[in-house]
Amino acid sequence: MYSSSPARPKSIVLAVFRSVGFLVLLTAPAAAGSLHTYINERGIKVYTNIGVNRTDLPRQETRSATRAKPNPYLPLIHESAQRYNLDADLVKAVIQVESSFNPRAVSSKGCMGLMQLHPDTAKRFGVRDAFDPAQNIQGGVQYLRFLTDHFNGKLPLVLAAYNAGENAVKRYDGIPPYRETQQYVRKVTTLYQSFKSLSDRANSSPQLNRVVMPNGSVLFTTEGN
Repeated sequence: MYSSSPARPKSIVLAVFRSVGFLVLLTAPAAAGSLHTYINERGIKVYTNIGVNRTDLPRQETRSATRAKPNPYLPLIHESAQRYNLDADLVKAVIQVESSFNPRAVSSKGCMGLMQLHPDTAKRFGVRDAFDPAQNIQGGVQYLRFLTDHFNGKLPLVLAAYNAGENAVKRYDGIPPYRETQQYVRKVTTLYQSFKSLSDRANSSPQLNRVVMPNGSVLFTTEGN
């Protein structure tokens, strides 16, 4: 013979039921719908469970009034990098060192635009207007792709050739003994590793925001992080 446990008050049981039900409702949309990805205007990979490129998504207020403005060239960089199978972070590092993202930059040697294309290089890869960001980036990425194939993916040689020309790298059978070129290889490599590290962290564990849309649907997205 055993004694039965005292009956739980109905109010407690109801509260527990409501809590469990709320958790189910909260997590169900994320589990049921597959996540889509796209690159937003800031060049950040966004995850969302409702379509892609949510222009109707309410924007979250930025935490700092001094937050940096979106880089307008990131979509062009990602598009060209994907087309020619290169890492966008490498392209960004090259542009940063070459021109600091100045599309009107001109060097003492006549190199032009974001990726500082020499007139001969621009002509070689079909760039008619080296000051047009889209053409400049595409031409520069094409040249990087050519150098990557030519030097079997050896990044130091690729960067040295981008700075000093592939003939100089061949002549010295390695990075030429030019101070400018050696510093260039170190700068771009360091910056590339930094960009790559930031991208890896951003893509490893995205934080989802829960937004109730005007039509009542629930949107889970990383937009606004």
